[in-house]
Amino acid sequence: MEETHSDFNSQQETNIRSIIFKYVRYWPLFLVSIFVGILTVYLHIRYRAVNEYNIESTILLKNVEAGQGLNNLTEFTNLGLVKNTHSLEDEIGILTSFGVMEEVISKNNYHITFYNEGSIRDVELHGNNIPINITADETAENLIYNTPVHFQYIDPTTYKLSATIKVDDVEKEINSQHTFGEVITTPYGTFTIATKGENPSFDNSQKLYFKIGNKEDVITNYIGRLSVTSANKTGGSLNLSFISNDRKKGEEVLSNIIETYIEKTIKYENELAENTIKMIDDRLTLLSGEIEGVEKTVVDFKTQNTVTNIANNADTYIQQSNDYKNRVAEYQTQINVLEGVEFSLQNSNNETTIGGTAINDPTVNSLITQYNQALIEKQNLSQSASSSNPVIANLDQSLNSLRQSIVQNIKNVKNGYSIASGNLLANANKYDYKIAKVPGMEKKLIDISRDKSTKEGLYLYLLQKREEEVLSLAAPVSSTRIVSYPKSGKWPISPNKKILYFTGLLLGLAIPTSLIYAKEILNNKITSVEDLTKKLRAPFLGEIAKSKKQTIVITEDRDASPEAELFRLLLFNLNYLKKSENNQTILVTSTAKGEGKTFMASNLALTFASNGEKVVVLTFDLREPKLMDNFNLPNSPGISDYIVKESTSTSEIIQKHPNIENFYLVGSGSIKTHVGRLMVNNRIGELMENLKNNFDRIIIDTAPIGLISDAFALDEYIDSTIYVVRKDVTKKDAIKTINTIYDNERLKNTMVVLNDTKAAASYGYGSSKK
Repeated sequence: MEETHSDFNSQQETNIRSIIFKYVRYWPLFLVSIFVGILTVYLHIRYRAVNEYNIESTILLKNVEAGQGLNNLTEFTNLGLVKNTHSLEDEIGILTSFGVMEEVISKNNYHITFYNEGSIRDVELHGNNIPINITADETAENLIYNTPVHFQYIDPTTYKLSATIKVDDVEKEINSQHTFGEVITTPYGTFTIATKGENPSFDNSQKLYFKIGNKEDVITNYIGRLSVTSANKTGGSLNLSFISNDRKKGEEVLSNIIETYIEKTIKYENELAENTIKMIDDRLTLLSGEIEGVEKTVVDFKTQNTVTNIANNADTYIQQSNDYKNRVAEYQTQINVLEGVEFSLQNSNNETTIGGTAINDPTVNSLITQYNQALIEKQNLSQSASSSNPVIANLDQSLNSLRQSIVQNIKNVKNGYSIASGNLLANANKYDYKIAKVPGMEKKLIDISRDKSTKEGLYLYLLQKREEEVLSLAAPVSSTRIVSYPKSGKWPISPNKKILYFTGLLLGLAIPTSLIYAKEILNNKITSVEDLTKKLRAPFLGEIAKSKKQTIVITEDRDASPEAELFRLLLFNLNYLKKSENNQTILVTSTAKGEGKTFMASNLALTFASNGEKVVVLTFDLREPKLMDNFNLPNSPGISDYIVKESTSTSEIIQKHPNIENFYLVGSGSIKTHVGRLMVNNRIGELMENLKNNFDRIIIDTAPIGLISDAFALDEYIDSTIYVVRKDVTKKDAIKTINTIYDNERLKNTMVVLNDTKAAASYGYGSSKK
């Protein structure tokens, strides 16, 4: 298990190294690409890129709150009587509004840009570098936006203009000469050009030209460059930033934006103050009339209800009512006493005296006194005289008379008290009615007084606010304070040189990497050992490096050239991977012609011969034989002659090389028709048997199996097969063919050699894949 894991890691490392090597071998291309990328970035920064600077400023807004606009007196805010506070979001919207930017651009003519024409790029001019002022008529129908108009100074009063415009789809150059200060009309616009100051300086070496831009487009562009954000969540500070390709111009633009905003704010606040004063005056006039009306209502109310002070009058009413009710109670008491006396006189036995001390009527009291005296006198006489006594009889008569008089007087007094009580109750009820009206009168008077107090309070408040608004008009100070004036950063924010150079470096690496990768993806040829072996199941025998010699590499026994050493290594690997003991007969084939099978067969045979083995090379590529030509030997008599002519012996077709020991060759023969039949002839078996008896090694050079199947006919006579694959020639699809041959054993002991590599980087043993 550990061995398998180790092999897997080793294979991964090999794959990574091969991938890296695949790209590293193109290092000159990478160096050139990186140099070109960095050089392109440098030239872009030097001649094409426009520096952009970030200009920043901070302002503080008073009477603002983050996220909402409130006032200490909310009820009057809706009436417009006091100045509203504003939210930061509203102020940000004003600062970045189209109207503010339009005023800034119109006032300073930022839509008219001046340039100094350069040999590589044009440079924008600004401020004191511009010697003229231009006022354009933007309502003119002939105005052509963004047309370069070249300016040339002639003398203190005259100048020349030239511009190229399209007339009927044909470009035409228009030249004209004008006087400073005059209104000129040209096919490309109507405008006035005046000099700055009395003695402006002109440098005719400069190629000055100007463009009149579409104001709306310029405004949109400037708004896009402007950024306004809140400095913090709770405060009233705003951070302003403006991006400009000219530091001074950017600072000026941002300063003008702030100044314009402040001017508009002051103007708005003054208009608000004036409108507020006017409305307050109107409201004060109205309130004066309303207050007079309320005061008249109070007078009419008191007059109508005959009151001066409702509280004091109420006390008087209560006192009067109580007095009347007390007197009624006294009268009722007298009536009750009188009724008691009356009842006593009418129902008693007339032998008791009458108590009448509580009766206030003197007549009744006098009669009761007389009655009581007569009764007492009678009682005294009755003790010594009889009832028939004339004196007693007279006293009885007097008592009856007095009793009747008392009863009659009591009735009269009772009637008098009843009438008096009724009158007193009527008066008490009258005052009770007035008392009942007091709360209503008091409430109404309170309502009237409250209305009066409210109007008087509002009147005084409006007078105070009017004075405040008048004072604010007298001292128009903006609620905006500049905390930090517009200042440009030291370094441009664009282009970012570090990022550009890094991008150039990445492109310098990416472009060749992409090309190499695309080449690898689109390439259907085997380009390396890895391409061959990663899908190959047959044993890989080794690789043969590209040789300057197109045919024979090994020319003598002790040849020590790199090519000869590679073939000796190939022999070693071949011996290592053999499956039969002697491995005598070796077939060499390929997928298509031109892959080096003949080159491989020739040099393999020479390598065996240089080792002292007796070797014969057979040219079984009967259709297009090349082997014998490499050694400058004739092709006939050869194999086809041997097969067709039974009288031809083996010795007749074998040719010994005149200069190389142990090296023999057999040509293809003179007959090249019906090759398919020849390849299955029994005479081939006889030939192979004779050769095996007389030679140590037999190397067979056959036709490519990708085109014809001649090689398969020789499978029964061979011990091993060397399948030649040529770098950058053999297609990757050939690996499937090799695997099929290997898996199905259509050719014995198939092994693969990669030919024509750039260098013999590794020698090692071959590896068998199963």
